[in-house]
Amino acid sequence: MLEISIHFPEDFATNPRASVRLEGDELPEYGQVWIWDMFYAQTAHAIADTAALHDLREDLELWGVNMSSKVFQPFEHIRSKGHLVLREGFAIDDTVAGDTVLSLGVTAVAKEMPRVELRSGDTLSPELRTAAVVALAQYFIDLNELFAKELPLHILAFRKFYGDVVPPGDPSSIDDAPMFAIQKALEYFNSAAQGAHH
Repeated sequence: MLEISIHFPEDFATNPRASVRLEGDELPEYGQVWIWDMFYAQTAHAIADTAALHDLREDLELWGVNMSSKVFQPFEHIRSKGHLVLREGFAIDDTVAGDTVLSLGVTAVAKEMPRVELRSGDTLSPELRTAAVVALAQYFIDLNELFAKELPLHILAFRKFYGDVVPPGDPSSIDDAPMFAIQKALEYFNSAAQGAHH
């Protein structure tokens, strides 16, 4: 069992930042992107028709398009150019310890993907809920080069899913969008690996 808590300061509106804390079981690297996918899909469904979700999707998809062309560049070069910043003006700040918290419970299930459940934060504003999606992604990007390179492909797969399959408001998207994203990212990396061998 793993608990992820995302804390926001009281002055978030004028100084957008958050801290992310993980407590409990160690998370395997490959589990990070699955947890983020599940969290994004759950949040998108919960606030489906809001301006905040529109803004989040715009920010993520713009970053995803820009970053997807850079996944095979040297990582330090990508970092030094500022390409790893998901949302301009937003920062991860470990000193934030506000009472405004969104928390997730992650339960590992044998031979299956982990389950992700919102523990608290469902009453937060759509703006804070979308900021939590950005915060968790930024936290994992800063932690793990593999996540930073996989995330753009997942974001673009989400865009395709919401455009071609069902919109975020459809309940089936909660489980199906993350599965679709994982499948598309795997296909991409497999074809890229095959291309490298020819």
